Amino acid sequence: MENIIVLGIGNRLMMDDGIGIYLIEQLSKLNHTPHVSFLIGESDIDYCMDHIMKATFVIIVDAVFSGNKPGELTVYPLANLHEYQTLDISAHNFHLFQSLYQQKALIKGYLIGVEPYEIGFHIGLSKTLSEKWETILQDVSQTIHKLIERIEYVI
Repeated sequence: MENIIVLGIGNRLMMDDGIGIYLIEQLSKLNHTPHVSFLIGESDIDYCMDHIMKATFVIIVDAVFSGNKPGELTVYPLANLHEYQTLDISAHNFHLFQSLYQQKALIKGYLIGVEPYEIGFHIGLSKTLSEKWETILQDVSQTIHKLIERIEYVI
């Protein structure tokens, strides 16, 4: 049986950097798929890697600078992350994404990046992302479901 994890990473103390955590908190309440676990990794690299290495497939949700409009999504295959500007796309890249790159032969999955508006010291999302919350939540949910359907088709 597949062991699919959807992992939200980020920092709640840094405004839009916490979007992955907030999304996974909400989506985990709506999850009814038995072989899919929604986990919050925040910025704990060891916790994240422990769960990632035990998973059949992983979907990471994080704030990602990709040049899109705030709240828009970009989906990256984890195996190809090294192709994106030496991993300068996320505040969490130094450890987690370097570790993922080093283990890319063993890890299958995707990164769903949500374009942030503002990252700075403050609890909660920026006004811009807060106003787009329902749309972002729906877009991420639909993207996760499409990726899981693709996984289930292949596995």
